[in-house]
Amino acid sequence: RDKRGELIMDLIADKLKLIYLAVYRIVVLLFIVPLIAFAEPLAEPKKIAFIVSRWSDPYSQVVAAVRDNLPAESYIFQTIHQDAGGVIDRKIVDTDIVVTVGASATEKLMARKSDVKMVAVLITDSAFSSLANKYFGSKQAALNAGVSVVCLDQPVQRSVELAKLIMPRAEKAGLMVGPASYDHIEIFSRQINMAGMRPNIVKFSAQENPILSIEPVLSQSDIFIPVPDTRLINIAAAKWILQLSYRYRVPVIAYSKAYLKGGALAALYSSPVNVGRQTAELLSHNLQTPALVGGAHMPAYFSIAFNDSVAAFFNLSLESENFYIRQLAAD
Repeated sequence: RDKRGELIMDLIADKLKLIYLAVYRIVVLLFIVPLIAFAEPLAEPKKIAFIVSRWSDPYSQVVAAVRDNLPAESYIFQTIHQDAGGVIDRKIVDTDIVVTVGASATEKLMARKSDVKMVAVLITDSAFSSLANKYFGSKQAALNAGVSVVCLDQPVQRSVELAKLIMPRAEKAGLMVGPASYDHIEIFSRQINMAGMRPNIVKFSAQENPILSIEPVLSQSDIFIPVPDTRLINIAAAKWILQLSYRYRVPVIAYSKAYLKGGALAALYSSPVNVGRQTAELLSHNLQTPALVGGAHMPAYFSIAFNDSVAAFFNLSLESENFYIRQLAAD
């Protein structure tokens, strides 16, 4: 009887296995096979070519920051020097988008009149506008042709707000503007008023004597902010602004770390990491858009640095850089 019972149990187990296998096959046929059949094929990695103005920092740092902010499995990267000539022509033919790093690299690609998607970075708004006028007829024409730019210039409003955070009792903010910003003077004045200060603005050009132009304004200000312009104007003004800053004990809020090392109190600027992060976000968006979509983008991110020796000279007690970044980001 025991053997007969065991035999019956074995038969039942075999039947259950057959039923289980039949149900499994039905599930596979009804659900899994259709999913496999209609699943989309894996997307091909997008090809990004960087054309750099120089093999040095901060150009290489921008490239590294872009790559760090994009998934490596979804992109194929290559970096080319602007002087590569024929290599550029061969590479960009088989590229989804080109990132030019620096003004001279941007000019090299614009001169080629290529229809490849292009993003220009590590370039000032004035430099980009000048190149767009030269090769496309106007800035808007370049944007319409599918060219995008991430400008280096931080909004003046951020520097104005930083100045007020650093010196809450400041009543008069001095501002130096070059020809590239003449049309924005009224906007800058309103921004200074909104920050609770009175504007004291000097218009400066390369033909003017820096001392005669800048001294009357800087000496009558509580804090001074130079607005970046062309390289020639920036260099011509910086030396005198810093000398006058010490003479009249007026702190300077600058736009670069070089200015900071020269004697400015603070610098609010776009670091390579800031530029790379925003560029990666723009690339991710643009590569999902089949049409050529151009656009001018002001910096979404920023860095702040202080010169502690200068702060001590002006007897200013400052919070950490991150404190001011959080305050400005919240605003």
